[in-house]
Amino acid sequence: MRLVLACVLGLAAAPLAAETPIGAERFDALTEGRSMTWSEFGQVYGVEQYLPGRRVRWTLLGDTCVEGVWYAEGTAICFAYEDRPDPICWEMTETATGLNAALVSTVGDSAFVVIEDATEPMACFGPEVGV
Repeated sequence: MRLVLACVLGLAAAPLAAETPIGAERFDALTEGRSMTWSEFGQVYGVEQYLPGRRVRWTLLGDTCVEGVWYAEGTAICFAYEDRPDPICWEMTETATGLNAALVSTVGDSAFVVIEDATEPMACFGPEVGV
């Protein structure tokens, strides 16, 4: 069952910088066992599946999936993926319409927003998939 959490445009009543970032425990409670579709500035960007043990599986739409882990660093939630040498850290905020995420280095310049939340696993494409 899919639950639409937010419209793509005009979601937050206040700027992201004014929201209080959620911690690791709250982020884990909101995401574990779920697959979430993310958009930026109204365009669907990718899908991430949140697995037990703070593991994740990420894909840009139509691309292969990559495995990774997430961890807390201060108020940020950081993601380390197998295909990237450096982690990517986000400040996650919870609003009445869903989750928002802003890159720590560019808070206010990016506005990723969860637009769809599902309990089904995400589809992965690529050479490792199949029989």
